Amino acid sequence: MERRQVRTVSDLAAQVASDLAGVLREVAAHQGRVTLCLSGGGTPLPVYRRLARTPDLPWGRVWVAWGDERDVPPDHKDRNERAAREALLDHVPVPEDQVLPWPYVPDADPADAAEAYAERLRAALGDPAEGPWFDLTLLGLGTDGHTASLFPGSGGVHAPGLATHVRAGLAGPARLTLTPEALGSSERVWFLAAGEGKRRALLATLAGGDPDRLPASAITARSDLRVYTDLVL
Repeated sequence: MERRQVRTVSDLAAQVASDLAGVLREVAAHQGRVTLCLSGGGTPLPVYRRLARTPDLPWGRVWVAWGDERDVPPDHKDRNERAAREALLDHVPVPEDQVLPWPYVPDADPADAAEAYAERLRAALGDPAEGPWFDLTLLGLGTDGHTASLFPGSGGVHAPGLATHVRAGLAGPARLTLTPEALGSSERVWFLAAGEGKRRALLATLAGGDPDRLPASAITARSDLRVYTDLVL
């Protein structure tokens, strides 16, 4: 990434929600369908809540996916899907058959869940080699430079195909994630990086760090790659 792609804003949630609403309206008007890939974590939740209160958005034309997920049941407190539903999807009229969450099967191999999600997205959104899967992908940035569930040293940035699974540590559930190839099948990719704790990772990523150590630096977009931050760099 380059510094010219950074947008420093005083109210990150308000600015991103406003810009995202503009994309939803524009793409729906020109294409009929809008595909949105959501991020987990705490930073985007205020954005989702503002979107839920924004009038006259074309929710009936929006398809929703997630960039990553914890391999836990849909009602689990750590599930990205649950957080997004509580903040946004439970409050807007997106048809349920246009919501594409990661699968969960108790005791299943997470590799099978990753493969199943890639096939589900392919069936719903087409071949990502022929056109972008997503009109807009939101991503976070960890203090260690991870994004989605692509963690330093996990090998996720080099995983073949469109989805994979990794372990963030020895404890806890597996993490399911789209690969850089899949995330990059987006017309627009917007990173959200809020708080002083993200400064070092953001600066290193903007400097073009090694993707093995800074997985966020592996992500590209078809036309619009940007960072929203409340940090003055």
